[in-house]
Amino acid sequence: MTMTDNPGHARLPSTASTRAAPAAMSSSSPWVFDTKKRNRLLKRYRTQVASATSTVFATLAVTPLENIKTRMQTHNFRNLTECAKYIWRTEGFRGYTSGFLPPLMSVTFVRVVSFSTYQNVKYQISDEWERITGVSPLLSYNEPGSIPNLATITTFTVAGMCAGLAASPFACPFELAKNVVQTSVLMSYRSQASPDAVRDPRVRHLPRLGTIQAFRQIISRHGFRGLYTGYHLHAIRDTIGTGMYFGIYETVKQIIAKEMGKPAQSPFGPPLVAGALCGTIPWLVTYSLDTRKTRAQSILLGRSKEIGEASSAVARSSMYKGLSVSLMRTSIQNMILFSIFEFTKSRINGLEV
Repeated sequence: MTMTDNPGHARLPSTASTRAAPAAMSSSSPWVFDTKKRNRLLKRYRTQVASATSTVFATLAVTPLENIKTRMQTHNFRNLTECAKYIWRTEGFRGYTSGFLPPLMSVTFVRVVSFSTYQNVKYQISDEWERITGVSPLLSYNEPGSIPNLATITTFTVAGMCAGLAASPFACPFELAKNVVQTSVLMSYRSQASPDAVRDPRVRHLPRLGTIQAFRQIISRHGFRGLYTGYHLHAIRDTIGTGMYFGIYETVKQIIAKEMGKPAQSPFGPPLVAGALCGTIPWLVTYSLDTRKTRAQSILLGRSKEIGEASSAVARSSMYKGLSVSLMRTSIQNMILFSIFEFTKSRINGLEV
């Protein structure tokens, strides 16, 4: 990276001393990297860079669907269309984007932790498996035309379970804040629960809880432990779900790559199909856990006299409310996530050092 003249100032005389100054500044500044140093840094942290970049794009793309899913889990809407219309009539456009900041920040951080843990653990498992059996699961996986076997599936699934468990303490408080913000209008104002609310123009202007307010009120009412409401359900969901997530992704990607005759890391081939399946299948298994967790979290800031009533009401409804929109959301999200992840990693791998 080189220093350039600032067009807002007069050009200095072109002398040897003035020409040498930028070069000296460039070499002494800790914030200025030459291309090779930057590329080495990117290669060293390619998993973190690729996972953070892909998560930002994927999270923003599905925020409206995430808002609809959370409301359907905590309120008695008959279907996706009714919920979407209700949000528009009572909350307007902000109803589809509320609570996007916590997942954007937290999911990006959690995804980096999850992918980094997964990457480290899978190599440790592969090395141990090779030490015991003499065969490396990862070397077997990377052979052109290879097919999944017990060693590769076990490696990816167990590494994914470790990644989910490791990330859950960081994810739980932020996911709680997201759920509370998204349902704050529904749970704090009982008028929202009646069909007549859609004809009340005042509902759109009801004060919405902010993320910082949610954290403050949870801590003030329930203490620091309140931030981990439903944590046992969260940890179980993420341990099981993330294990299946990575196991299915790597296995399906390997099969599709073999059938298509493309490299498994090809950004817009196998990762698209594998991303869609690895998102939907684990959700089918863990969705009831997610619903229980969401309901436990979303009533934290309801008015105290209504918390029992709200808990009783949601307990009587189906544990699979919002499943259709959740499957749509996670399918789209993971197609975007893994395509951009593989693309970013391939571009970083191709950098010269």
